[in-house]
Amino acid sequence: MEVRFNDSGSQKCIDLEGAFSHHTEMSEIEQEIQEHCARNRELLKLIASKGDDAAVSRPIDLHFWASNESAAWKLSAALEQRGYFPVSTNRSIDDPSLWNVEASIEASPLSVATPSFVETVVQLAYEHHATFDGWGTLI
Repeated sequence: MEVRFNDSGSQKCIDLEGAFSHHTEMSEIEQEIQEHCARNRELLKLIASKGDDAAVSRPIDLHFWASNESAAWKLSAALEQRGYFPVSTNRSIDDPSLWNVEASIEASPLSVATPSFVETVVQLAYEHHATFDGWGTLI
C-alpha cells in the first residue's frame, strides 16, 4: 500500500491497481500480476533504450507453462477462442511433467504491458491450471 500526504498534511492510503484486497497479504495471483508489471516496466525501458517505439503494433509471443497435457490443450483452446493465433503446445524437454503453450497476437508492447492485460492473461492461465510466463517480441 502506498501512503501519500494530501494538501492538508494528513495521510491518504491508496490501493495500487487493486493489488491489495481487504486482506493484509496479496493473493498468489495478485503477487504474480505485480511481478509481471514490474518486469514489463523494465522491458519497456529496454525497448525505449534501443530506440524502438513501444506503441507500434507487432507480433507478440505470449508464453505459458501448464502442469499437464490436458491443462495445456484447454489453455490452447481458450487462447484460440480469444483470437490468439497461432497457438502451439509442446511438452517441455527439460521437465516432461510440464507443457509449454505459446500464443501469438498482433499488439504493441505498450498494450501487453498494461496491468489490465497482465491481469487478463494471468487469470486465464490460472483458470486452466497454468502459469503465464511473460511475453516477447522482436525489436
